[in-house]
Amino acid sequence: MPRFEYTGFKYAEYPFAYLYKDDNGSKGEKKIHQIIFGDWVGILKPEKTDGDYLFVRVRGENGWMHKDDLRDDRVLEIVFLDVGQGDGALVVTPDDEHIIIDAGLGDNMWRFLKWRYNEFKTEWTFKYAIASHPDQDHYGGYHFLAGEPNVFFNEFLHNGLLEYQKNIKPSYFGETEKTDRTYYTELFDSKQKIIDYLAHEPNWKHPSGNEQWDKNYAKLLKRMLDNNKINGEIRMLSEADKYLDGFEKDKTLNIQVLGPVTETVNGKKALRSLGNKGKTKNGHSIVFKLNYKDINIFLGGDLNIKAEEFLMEKHTGMKLDFNSATEENEFIENARRFFETDVSKACHHGSADFTSLFLRCLNSVATVISSGDEEQHSHPRPDTLGAIGVNGRGDRPLIFSTELARSHREDERKTLSEINELEIKLATATTNARRLKLIDQIQEKNEKLKERNVTVYGSINLRTDGERCIIAQKLEKGGGSKVWDIYKLEKNNMGRFKYVPK
Repeated sequence: MPRFEYTGFKYAEYPFAYLYKDDNGSKGEKKIHQIIFGDWVGILKPEKTDGDYLFVRVRGENGWMHKDDLRDDRVLEIVFLDVGQGDGALVVTPDDEHIIIDAGLGDNMWRFLKWRYNEFKTEWTFKYAIASHPDQDHYGGYHFLAGEPNVFFNEFLHNGLLEYQKNIKPSYFGETEKTDRTYYTELFDSKQKIIDYLAHEPNWKHPSGNEQWDKNYAKLLKRMLDNNKINGEIRMLSEADKYLDGFEKDKTLNIQVLGPVTETVNGKKALRSLGNKGKTKNGHSIVFKLNYKDINIFLGGDLNIKAEEFLMEKHTGMKLDFNSATEENEFIENARRFFETDVSKACHHGSADFTSLFLRCLNSVATVISSGDEEQHSHPRPDTLGAIGVNGRGDRPLIFSTELARSHREDERKTLSEINELEIKLATATTNARRLKLIDQIQEKNEKLKERNVTVYGSINLRTDGERCIIAQKLEKGGGSKVWDIYKLEKNNMGRFKYVPK
């Protein structure tokens, strides 16, 4: 593979630009590729110019771009990755800091990041690895990254809840305090507490005879620690932190932590029970609000009804017992000071476990839903989609779905058929050499299918300079050089973001 040298780099201008081919010395005529806002563009060495055009390399191709289609400043980028049924997002800041917020269940996040970061051929350290809460469809993908030799994290952040093994504690989240309700007081807010917990003997043996932990989240943390993947702390994050370290209130990009909300019970830091085990760990998801200049982006993990009501009451200091529409409107106006946002990641994959009141407080122009095909919950729920539309901002609120944006193409069906035929041949192969060759062919075709779905179709890309924003998804069948379906959010004369129809 040829190596390319660069004299510098720039970024694609809003909302998109084109890479042109040098066709008989005529620039700006034959389009090679559509480039979206914020894409990295390398200026090739030796630097060539032809009038208003620069010779560049972008998205793996060389060509010419108009100088007016290039900018010097990086944008904020969030990729809501298609991880199937689960959540996974990559945040890349204008200062080139990289954060993973949830990693899905399977290997999609790992595959995407390998594609994005040049197969991790050299060491790469992410600023944060964040698990919004200990559900496998949010943390499972970290297992694959924990086994990647050149991947490291400065810190691992989570909500502090860890399910105990039965031989260690009778309660699934450890020690409790009971007043008018149950509170969990044994929170894992440091790396040392996790190390101490993992020092207990495992109580389950794998068929191989190796002793194992029976809780998958504990297995992940042990794997991270055993492989020295975390350079710094493993910390619990809560509303008491106010802001994510490095992204404080005075920063151009600040990241608020709105949940989970801890309480003090008998002198101990605690998280209240929100019902059963699932409701409690979901409801205490880490909740972020990213504020970059004039735009706000909300990431709410797997919040549920009880959690939304608790968060609204805690942040506003008001009770949810309205006696009139006027009182309700007053509550919403107050709550929007904390929760109103321009773009939201829908809580719990489009589950029906939400309140319309919370959606009204969010008042989002656009909502992104992360959900998958092979699940038993029918996410996103039809009533959820309707409620998001009714309670969104403007007369045409946008709803994006990683599941709806991704489907199998006709040529993929052909590939699947070819894989099936190869598997039939493998079953009847009579020599080891033949079997190995067929296995390699099957693996190669499966790899291509996975790479195409992970890196191309399904993921929702948000790019913003804080003044303007695009949300883009790949077209399943592009027209010529046009490969992106792009939606623009721009400020109106009152400085509020709105969707600008095509």
